[in-house]
Amino acid sequence: MLLSRIQAAEDAAGGIDSRAGSPACRRCEESGPGRRPSKGGQAGDEPGRSGTAEADHPSGGGGQIGECLGRSRGGFTTTIHLVAEGRCRPLAFVLTPGHYGDGPQLERVLEQVSVPRPGVCRPRTRPDRVLADTACTSRRNRRYLRRRGIPHTIPERLDQQRHRKIRGSRGGRPTGFDSERYKKRSTVERTINRLKGFRAVATRYEKRAYIYLGTVTLAALAIWLRT
Repeated sequence: MLLSRIQAAEDAAGGIDSRAGSPACRRCEESGPGRRPSKGGQAGDEPGRSGTAEADHPSGGGGQIGECLGRSRGGFTTTIHLVAEGRCRPLAFVLTPGHYGDGPQLERVLEQVSVPRPGVCRPRTRPDRVLADTACTSRRNRRYLRRRGIPHTIPERLDQQRHRKIRGSRGGRPTGFDSERYKKRSTVERTINRLKGFRAVATRYEKRAYIYLGTVTLAALAIWLRT
């Protein structure tokens, strides 16, 4: 894959700053074929398709659910979940229907990070640190990051803080949130803005998810080549 080769070359030259790997999502409007649901259809994936069907596509990004179209407050949309490195370049991304949340996709998108290394070395799959917002503050995500040995900076929701204090010693230790380090999470927002600078990414015109995934990959490739 051309994007992986460019990432490998940058990593070999020390050009990848993985201190700010940050999962995030943005919803993209869908205006292509199949935009409107069938009469009497319910909110969810594309009308006429099962929301549990999965298909792997050669363009990468992992298993996509249906055609990654779903109802959200923005209408019939697709969500892009991504990990960005410190220089506002996307490392990996996956697509989901628009109503899917960001938190449950953290494991999935981090599993897509794979930067090849020269020679017979294993690819680089673990960022130096993950910065994420409160959508990813679940215990499951924190256990996953600890299991992989990935330091993280994720703010704790107020209700979680309250429940932890009520439980006393059984509630566990505070998360040790670093507000100064968390400021670097703006990296992923700037990466999203770069991607949405491409009209074909900001507005989805393709019906098939794997074609739209290829469009996002091409936009990511252009960002890497420009920087």
